[in-house]
Amino acid sequence: MPSALRFPDGSYARHTDVHQILERFHQSKCVEITGYSNLGKSGLLRLLAEPDVWQRELGEVAKEFLPVYIDCNRMVEVTDQGIYELILRCLRESDPVLFDNTELLAAYEGLTAPASEFQIPLSFNRGITAAVQADSRKLVLLFDEFDEPFAQIDSRVCLNLRAKRDRYGSALTYATATVEPLNEIRFGDHCAEFCELFVQERWNLAPLTVDDLAHYVRNAGEGAGVEIEQSDTEFLYSWTGGHPGLLIGATHILVNALVDAGEGAEHWLVQRELVPLLHESPTLEQENQKIWQNCTADQKAALFALFRNQPADQSQLSDLEERHILARVEGDYSAFSQLFAHFIQIKHEAQAKQKQKAATSTGLWLDADSGSILIDGQPAETLTKLEYQLMTLLFDNADKIIDKYQIVVGVWGDEYIDEVDDARIEKLVSRLRQKIEPDPTSPRFITTVRGRGYRLVL
Repeated sequence: MPSALRFPDGSYARHTDVHQILERFHQSKCVEITGYSNLGKSGLLRLLAEPDVWQRELGEVAKEFLPVYIDCNRMVEVTDQGIYELILRCLRESDPVLFDNTELLAAYEGLTAPASEFQIPLSFNRGITAAVQADSRKLVLLFDEFDEPFAQIDSRVCLNLRAKRDRYGSALTYATATVEPLNEIRFGDHCAEFCELFVQERWNLAPLTVDDLAHYVRNAGEGAGVEIEQSDTEFLYSWTGGHPGLLIGATHILVNALVDAGEGAEHWLVQRELVPLLHESPTLEQENQKIWQNCTADQKAALFALFRNQPADQSQLSDLEERHILARVEGDYSAFSQLFAHFIQIKHEAQAKQKQKAATSTGLWLDADSGSILIDGQPAETLTKLEYQLMTLLFDNADKIIDKYQIVVGVWGDEYIDEVDDARIEKLVSRLRQKIEPDPTSPRFITTVRGRGYRLVL
């Protein structure tokens, strides 16, 4: 599915999400969008940044707003200067009026080449003021991939963003996209005041609706020259639950099978023969693994208990339902899709063996169930989302050379190939080494293979 959730006929998916969130912006409310991996948060924010979408949903009122998409993966570095620079850069890129604004340009230049650290927030404040005063439109800043910056930046940045909102009111609104709610990523010091902006305005993103799924599948079938039946849509919804990543992979498998089967094939027979292929698909396995990694240790324990028909922590099950990982069917909890249910079953069968191996192992071990890293049997320091994704990539390919291309695709995603440079990769590797290496200056586990990449030695 296109990243902007657009269909070839110009319509788009997630109409309810879009309309409800834009209504909140119209009321000058800040919104935090949460959802597990690959559920479509980035696609939704990109859609919310498109002026014609505002026009369709809000009519003439849309002209009063200027949405600005801010992809935090484009930060040069995860610092206060890094996020300030990105915000002003995206403001300038978003609109010709702002790009040509000399005051905003001067602020941006002062921020990127400051005479002192004290000038960094001053230049940012000057730039925001220039953008707000440039014309009468209200700014809506859409912060995508906000998890790591929010967890790591100086808390005074959060206080400053809150202060700008307080000063400019309805002329400046924020939206954030994260896996976890902001107050669960970080709370306290000045961050609590920033989190207060989003009280009562959390939008828990759900999988795609049946109608959106059907629209996507029909388009895929038309592109391949095959007719999609209602049973095909029902089959895909049952197995993917409307999760975009699972849907794309499963639709590709189904459409190819229908092409191979030829005209006149019984679709229900094709579907039945596809089930083993769905279970064995590396792409679908990877999507399920990403969802699993987004669950806490307590949530994983609740899922295992549920699928063993044992008593499970009701508060954890409720949280999983709120995040749309579980659904209620006739009053009982079940996984949101058959593919994820099968994934949990396989995980459960491997759990005992994995724990036994971890308990007797020396060196480095990644416990996929708890999400923890063990060094000689002892837990390592908690990793950030990007650090954990890099650690998982290296662990799954232990003793193999992983080049920088593989790291970008595996950690950030293939859409960031041109955005993430060598310096950013090296900084991420350095931070990971600081947390897992007994002596980061002489790495024992993550070794550098000059000119080729990195290798995890177990």
